[in-house]
Amino acid sequence: MTLRARVLLMSSVARRRGTLRRAFDALHPPRRPRAAFEPLEDTVRERTAELEAANAKLSRSLEQLRATQAQLLFADRLIALGRIAAGVGHEINNPLAFILSNLEYIHQELQQKEQLPEQERQEVLEALAETRDGAERIRLIVRDLQSLSRAEDVGTGPSDLAAVLRTAAKMAMHELRHRARLVVECEGLPPVQGNGARLGQVFLNLLLNAAQAIPPGRVEENEVRVVARAALPGPVVVEVRDTGCGISPEHRERIFDPFFTTKPLGVGTGLGLAVCHGIVTSLGGTLTVDSEPGQGSIFRVTLPVAGAFAQPPRQQADAAA
Repeated sequence: MTLRARVLLMSSVARRRGTLRRAFDALHPPRRPRAAFEPLEDTVRERTAELEAANAKLSRSLEQLRATQAQLLFADRLIALGRIAAGVGHEINNPLAFILSNLEYIHQELQQKEQLPEQERQEVLEALAETRDGAERIRLIVRDLQSLSRAEDVGTGPSDLAAVLRTAAKMAMHELRHRARLVVECEGLPPVQGNGARLGQVFLNLLLNAAQAIPPGRVEENEVRVVARAALPGPVVVEVRDTGCGISPEHRERIFDPFFTTKPLGVGTGLGLAVCHGIVTSLGGTLTVDSEPGQGSIFRVTLPVAGAFAQPPRQQADAAA
């Protein structure tokens, strides 16, 4: 081999070594000293601490929001109780009056006569039966008040919507009896997913609002009708219809906003419908309204059917088989 050939071969080998070294360096870059990463690690630690602090602040805000929501629900429940207090007092006074009257009559009869003739004996027994019925009416009124005024919520589960509607109707009757006829159609309903106290609060508010939309004095000309129906496997739909004054379009868009009210100062707080909307939506349902001025209103509540009751009857029969 000539000298020139040897030089060319050595140059070619050197170039190949340089190419291989660059490729190796590209695959395995030299490690940077640890000190070069310390600023980046410090930044990551600072950002992590900031995120943890923001997360803790967010958690505290969420707890405060939940506590405020619970207080708002209870405050609206107390407002509803205040609105029906006078009527409930009247409802209690009526049975109390004839209870006391009957007890006085029975006491006098038993004091005056050691042995009663059969006819007088029957009169005393009838008075005792009326007294028992009156006491039972008071017990039911107090039970309904306790159910509505309970501050704590006991969670959600299958609820007897028909019983809730009947109780709300009884409690609103004192507001309605001088304004409109009340009709409740709620037979054959499946249990709904909800909370009895909260649902009672919703429908009591809707009934009281319907009553206030109708001026007193023309009972036979006006009506408030509660119609509940279920079409399994869909939700249960409850409509509260009234023949009241209706709602204007500009107000209809805002009636579910907190603190919005068209009532005079001191009559309404603007919380009732907002709280009702929040309760229904939290249970997975909807609350809507259809209304025109002078044509009355229809408030429509949809609620999910509870658990296994949501499947169609045929599927339930197949499951039982």
